[in-house]
Amino acid sequence: MEVIKQKNLIISSLLTTLFLLLISTPGIAGLLSDAFVDPSDGYLDMSNWILDKEGILPVPVIITEPAVGYGGGLAGVYFHDKPGARKGTPPSVSALVGAATENGTWFVGGGHMGIWANDNIRYTGGLGGGLVKMDYYGLSGFDGRDKNQGVHFETKALFMLQELQFRLWDSAFFAGISYTLIDTQNTFELSLEEPTPGLPGVEFDSRSAALSLMLNYDSRDNMFTPSKGIAAEIKVMSFNDAWGGDQNFEKYSALLTYYTPFYKNLVLGLRGNAKAVVGDAPFYSYPYIDMRGIKVMQYQGDKTLLGEAEIRWSFTPRWALVGFGGGGKAYNDGKKGNTDIIYSKGLGVRYLIASKLGLQMGIDIAKGPDDTAFYIQFGSSWALK
Repeated sequence: MEVIKQKNLIISSLLTTLFLLLISTPGIAGLLSDAFVDPSDGYLDMSNWILDKEGILPVPVIITEPAVGYGGGLAGVYFHDKPGARKGTPPSVSALVGAATENGTWFVGGGHMGIWANDNIRYTGGLGGGLVKMDYYGLSGFDGRDKNQGVHFETKALFMLQELQFRLWDSAFFAGISYTLIDTQNTFELSLEEPTPGLPGVEFDSRSAALSLMLNYDSRDNMFTPSKGIAAEIKVMSFNDAWGGDQNFEKYSALLTYYTPFYKNLVLGLRGNAKAVVGDAPFYSYPYIDMRGIKVMQYQGDKTLLGEAEIRWSFTPRWALVGFGGGGKAYNDGKKGNTDIIYSKGLGVRYLIASKLGLQMGIDIAKGPDDTAFYIQFGSSWALK
């Protein structure tokens, strides 16, 4: 089975790389409409199509997350303000999306990001639902079993987010408040003779509702593929039955990404992430080590810490190579124990697909402690999440 997975990974990577090479050569680009070609170099470029497109823009969704398998879907994106219409600020965007993967996981939803009052107010809203099929590995030291042996579960979920952020004076700081609601129906396929410690049962419902306060800072030179600046967030989330949930607990997070150019055509990116849960939280709310090459929710704990570095080398105006690596650790109180430091590393390639927006796309191949994973990247590899 592992051999088949590796073959599929290699084939998918080669096909994607070949596709990128073909569409980004002047010869092939010359066969396309003028809307898809940059006249300055004759290469494929989506800038004019995105900037001039009226109505809904169809965007393919490609999923390569190892926890749910390969999959895809389609998003319809509408730019209320064209990118670049107000220099230095992101556009207001609405989107509808639907996607599914090979293991039966699926999702449908929609959202809106509104940039109001000359970018002094930012709104984010979303609503969606779906079915998630994954393996649950538990917190560190989970009932003494091998770390690679997970318990299969399925979760039907509905999700809602409402968030408002306000710029502080004329600075790059934003302060905000948000409301989050997650309503789930969960089924675990337990094969042990006795119930698994830490799980309420084979089938159970769970609803989490939170009011959150956050402080953000964003000085990046580009929201899509930054080369300089800082993006950071401190967030406190209060989950409480008073807000409509079942459990009372708190989550805390501190996130930082930093970009700086150095030497010739090289950009260094650094990322730090610390998260913690206090109280009796549902299994899906515990933080996990979130890096390329590591399955979602594979290494969870009461607290997680991770650090990652990325170097991007633009060896031509259109093409860049990326190297990245990092490590993370999950911590647990009591007898559950902590993980070792979990490492991940990899290489990638990028193509400047929309020069007027500074937007790159490409592929990454990442190696974690257990898996080698393949990712399609649009814009930055890191997000404040």
